[in-house]
Amino acid sequence: MAGDDHPKWGDKLAVWGRIGVYYGLPYASYLTNPPDLNKKGIVHTMKLPPDLNALESLGYKAADGALKLGSTIPLKTNTQPYILVDAKALADARQAYDTTTEQVARGYAALKQARDVARQWLMSAKALLTPTLGKKWTSAWSTAGWENQSLAVPASEDDLLPMLRAQANYLTAHPELAVSDARYNYTAAQATALSDAIKLALSNADSSTGKPLGIEQAEHAQADAKQVRDLTEAALRRRLHWLYSELEQALPAGSNAWGEFGFEAPDAQHVPDPVTALTATPIGGGRVHLEWPAALRTDHYQLWSKKAGDADFALVDSITGATEYYLDGQSAGAVLTLKVRGVNTAGTGQYTPDITVTVT
Repeated sequence: MAGDDHPKWGDKLAVWGRIGVYYGLPYASYLTNPPDLNKKGIVHTMKLPPDLNALESLGYKAADGALKLGSTIPLKTNTQPYILVDAKALADARQAYDTTTEQVARGYAALKQARDVARQWLMSAKALLTPTLGKKWTSAWSTAGWENQSLAVPASEDDLLPMLRAQANYLTAHPELAVSDARYNYTAAQATALSDAIKLALSNADSSTGKPLGIEQAEHAQADAKQVRDLTEAALRRRLHWLYSELEQALPAGSNAWGEFGFEAPDAQHVPDPVTALTATPIGGGRVHLEWPAALRTDHYQLWSKKAGDADFALVDSITGATEYYLDGQSAGAVLTLKVRGVNTAGTGQYTPDITVTVT
């Protein structure tokens, strides 16, 4: 039966077709716990691949490993469905972003074509008007759309649009100057049609007829798709780090099972020795004094804690050069579960057994 974190009828997040919402799977974690893309995460000794293809493949590999070994390794929070949905969300988000990138490219190609056709028409218009308005710029050319004492035909849509509007008005006021010959099609209607083509390339919101999406809409959609892609990437990286940390508590450093998840096994000869014990003494005022024995090959120690009711441990601090720590600012009566492990560049050691202390 689906749990509370699975899509259900009436959920605000349960929009079918949304990336991360799939039948039979929990919500992708980027939806229920969005990563903060502006915040630096914890530095992990286990490095994930920077390439998104490799990261996505690792996500699916880890999900396969969790499915294969989930009954023998006591995974608690990073089980196969949660890994799989985060990997699938990244895959779908990448595809959606690629689609919007293609739409942007098509939009710019359509805009370029509309500009080029308009410029060619305006250059023909200038040639057709020269016998009437002269070869050199005068104020008469301003009425026809050539301003700033120049007979140049502009290249940008910002400058082409007002010139095309001026031409439509000019030919409406001077129909005798129009040339309906198909080779020129120098008419007010054509000026308006060319202007409309540029506007459509800029802001078309309906691509159902096969027309490219307008640049404004395409770039907006691309920005939204990139945001989702970045969130799903960060969420999968977070999920894999969580899984790795969970496996560190369940697998020996040299176990072959690491490879089933796509991870390299920590080097048992070089990672820190286990921290064998942790003592915690409440000393009043919301403070707890912690001590533990030193572990060989340790650069620094990580202190992890969770309060009663919390599902997961959170990193409290990294301690260098000491085997004791004063945990300050706790609420009297709070019940804390604590553990410590050693860390170096080769990996992480095993945690101490969990201990529980009541703050005074």
